[in-house]
Amino acid sequence: MKRVKVFQIGLGSFGRHGFEKFIEMEGNLPEADIEICGVCDRDLERLRSAEKFAEAHETEVETFHTTEEMYTAAEQASGDEVQVLIYDAGPTDQHPDHIYESLERGFYHVAEKPSSMNRKQHLREKQLADSRNVIWKVDFIERENPVVKKTLEILEDEKPEIEEIQVFRESSVGVEKLLDPVKRLGVKGGDILDKMIHEIYVLDFLEAADQEFDLELEKAEAEEFMAKNFDSQKLMSLDGGYTEEINDKTATGMSSAEFSAEETKIRFHSSWLGLSADSQHRAKEIKEKIGFQVFNRNFREHEGQAFLDEEARFFIVKGERNLLGDLLHEKLYDLETGERIETRENIHDQLYRVLENSVLEAAGLKENSVSEKELDIFMNAIFDVRDEVIDRDDFREVLESGKAAVRNLVLEDGKILENEESERIAG
Repeated sequence: MKRVKVFQIGLGSFGRHGFEKFIEMEGNLPEADIEICGVCDRDLERLRSAEKFAEAHETEVETFHTTEEMYTAAEQASGDEVQVLIYDAGPTDQHPDHIYESLERGFYHVAEKPSSMNRKQHLREKQLADSRNVIWKVDFIERENPVVKKTLEILEDEKPEIEEIQVFRESSVGVEKLLDPVKRLGVKGGDILDKMIHEIYVLDFLEAADQEFDLELEKAEAEEFMAKNFDSQKLMSLDGGYTEEINDKTATGMSSAEFSAEETKIRFHSSWLGLSADSQHRAKEIKEKIGFQVFNRNFREHEGQAFLDEEARFFIVKGERNLLGDLLHEKLYDLETGERIETRENIHDQLYRVLENSVLEAAGLKENSVSEKELDIFMNAIFDVRDEVIDRDDFREVLESGKAAVRNLVLEDGKILENEESERIAG
């Protein structure tokens, strides 16, 4: 068993949570010898706060302002009996470069999603990992959701034929990003690379039921694209900048995709611009069946500007077994009977378990839970969706539609700007 020394990139909201998990894990993980050695961030206040948190928990961490400094220190800490683990919670668009740096040095690397912004980056990372015989992974955090875990148990035990899986992951984060760009600076990639990319657990469902999980794209559509801002004549790019045409760097705002896996239909829905019509329709059917609302809807305010904040994260499995998994509220239901299925309560949250698994894999005590085939199939499926939805040239129409979609969620004088939104709130 190798000793695992952790170096972390990024202390944003999610990164700070991860840092605290590693501090909690140090000295409390009996299976592995783990040490959190250093953390890198350009924000001095974040670094000072991390140092104080570590000191309060009787540990010391070295701080770095650049990844170059951090990687130099990590090289010095590595050795025959030491495995360096890099936890990358830094800016999304920098993940590919960080992964490349880690793989060149033989470090184990775990990145927040998405790890790659395009297919070329993914192939580069895959080829380098193969040539260096090292591991990198993405923190597909929903694979640790108790609802997903219990669904896998049911599918593995019963081996039902699955006819269709529908997945909805939608929120108003795109509107929040426009209203408060500083707070949401780290949210990048558009809805497909930020939302749809979570759903790799669908492949686990198919595998658990002994069904093929090779995905063939049938159709994909971007219902909306992200405008750069409320009055912009430009669209948002994947890295948060702008584009003046629809291309491989343009950020989508609301998308859907349909795949086939042998006889099973897989439908993905993702959004940065609130709930889609499809998710609202499915949510209404679900509420009539089980009496429970699977989405959240509230009003939020930023600097005097109010907006409708919506979020839904649920899946529906149809076939010989009909299940509803509400990941947002961690509830699982049998759609035939309407009865709730009990899920396991865990001591630690999903992020802790993802990071714990990474440490155990880095120490050589556990195999990577996402196989190379799964990752390759899913990432290529995501890039297939991206390629399909940007194959259009109606820039002006797309821009105006995107701005209208944002206005639909923004309030003026206490009222939604678009009249049809009164029905949305009532629903």
